[in-house]
Amino acid sequence: MKLMLIGGGEIGRANTKYETKEIDEEIVKMAGKDKPNFLFIGLASNFADSYYKVIKDIYKNLGCETGKISNKTLTHMEVVEQKIKEADIIYVGGGDTSKLMSIVKETKMDVMLKEAMERNCVLSGISAGAIIWCKKGLSDYQIMNNISDNYASIDGLGFLNYMFVPHFSSDDKKKEDLEKVLKENKDINTICVDNCAAVKIIDDKIEVIKSDNNANVYYAKYDNGLLLENVSYLNRLP
Repeated sequence: MKLMLIGGGEIGRANTKYETKEIDEEIVKMAGKDKPNFLFIGLASNFADSYYKVIKDIYKNLGCETGKISNKTLTHMEVVEQKIKEADIIYVGGGDTSKLMSIVKETKMDVMLKEAMERNCVLSGISAGAIIWCKKGLSDYQIMNNISDNYASIDGLGFLNYMFVPHFSSDDKKKEDLEKVLKENKDINTICVDNCAAVKIIDDKIEVIKSDNNANVYYAKYDNGLLLENVSYLNRLP
């Protein structure tokens, strides 16, 4: 199993600063090929085409062949299946986690992605695109869809038996809502990842990758309150 779970960070869209360079470089190294086949899945975003335009340039400059799966591609599921089978790296973009999970389940892409994991394809993603690989995530999907003002737990594909919390230090309310979720689910292993940080997993080896030294990764649990352990400088998670 090869995973890279990115907490967040700008990739240079809409004249923003490019913040994930070191993480992107590590993703390409994980593939272990001279010219890996990079596949972008932008189904969580309403702006998938402009998203892909930027990420395509990043990964082409890193030596990859690039392709994408967008909503248009879903009208030809045999093409989707072939793209996933040929991919050395799959990168799932951020956006609406509930939208992403619904599409992946309804189209049976979850089965295809599991097969990709089993053949050691690099599975990567940012924010919602990182949550998808995990058992659960703490997501802003209810906020995005005007359901509530709270971050809420959502099911992922369960390839990694953790709850993933992206953009962790960007909003103090995230800590409050995480505490509520973990109070009701004390046995969930939880990793919280700041923007410009990522968790790299190869089989049973875990490593923290950063594109900003001030970014951190935490292990979270509930014990009469939310407890956080900074694991940014360790090669393990508890």
